[in-house]
Amino acid sequence: MSRFLKLRTGKKLEVWPTYYAYNRTLAIALFEEGEPYGNLTCCLDDAPGRNCAYIDVNNMGVDIVDVLEKEGFGKRTGKKHQSGYVVYPEFSFKKEVLRDCTNENYEKYLTWQETLGEDEEYLTASCRICYKDFCFTVKKEEAQKYREYQDGAPYLIQNVFPNMSCEERGLFAKGQNMCGTCFKEMFSFYQGGAEED
Repeated sequence: MSRFLKLRTGKKLEVWPTYYAYNRTLAIALFEEGEPYGNLTCCLDDAPGRNCAYIDVNNMGVDIVDVLEKEGFGKRTGKKHQSGYVVYPEFSFKKEVLRDCTNENYEKYLTWQETLGEDEEYLTASCRICYKDFCFTVKKEEAQKYREYQDGAPYLIQNVFPNMSCEERGLFAKGQNMCGTCFKEMFSFYQGGAEED
């Protein structure tokens, strides 16, 4: 069963719950007559709670939150996150509404959310050599510290993620961004040369 959102313009859009690969948070895609229309939500650094997402008021307009509440999709949490000049409101979607729109991606999202602790979130890093994605469960304070590190804070990566192995931290380290396998392959000739001497 699909659930539709009626905009004030008269458009009727199909709601499709999914997730953002970067941090496995809830994403809501919209479709019009089977064609992609856009995203209702946006992926921000601050990971919202279960069945919550930041509404993309920049592209959907600020009145979309009123429409969501009027249509019975859920309610505002009161939490907001600023990115650039835009302040995005967090919205808590009703579990029953999302269940009506259930698909494989939403089920995957729910499974991931059930394994997270209260003080944890997901972070995904991509290897710049093999292009594989690696997902990690980290403490929220570590994720925040990592975002500060990305913005130029003078942290050492081992202090950001003290419980990760060196290989895992290599995916997040500035200038490295590669998995342990690719790192070993890239520098294996040093080991080979040392063994011959």
